Amino acid sequence: MTPYELVRSTTPVQDATKRELLVMTRALERQALLAPPPAVAATLQDARYLTDRTRAVYAALAAAGAPGRLHARGLQAWLAPGVAGISLDEDDPLVDEWVVVLPGRDPVVFAATDLRRPDCSDEDRCFSYGLSRDPEVVAECGQALGL
Repeated sequence: MTPYELVRSTTPVQDATKRELLVMTRALERQALLAPPPAVAATLQDARYLTDRTRAVYAALAAAGAPGRLHARGLQAWLAPGVAGISLDEDDPLVDEWVVVLPGRDPVVFAATDLRRPDCSDEDRCFSYGLSRDPEVVAECGQALGL
């Protein structure tokens, strides 16, 4: 099962736009920077979504002791010290998912899937997402992303 499928099976999901999800994931990243987990994993769908800001956040987490694994279509293997890139094949179900896994003392997983609605522009793309703080769900999602 993918992280989104795992979260959806235990947690209510709802729809949101890319813009709304950016606010949520950035808040999770800021919390992780304040209290770094033992490791982090995320999916970005495609390498073009790896921004300088995202690279800097995950490099800072790695420097604070939370090595990271980022997954996306077309991603290079080395992204920053302590941050590995995992390139996804086009048919990998993770290319439709946007996930942030933060295990540890205050575990949390955010998982979304692109609804691929043709009427949505890039910034307003439509997703279905859920958030879980259940340690077992977080651990399963982390395992799905190689943590």
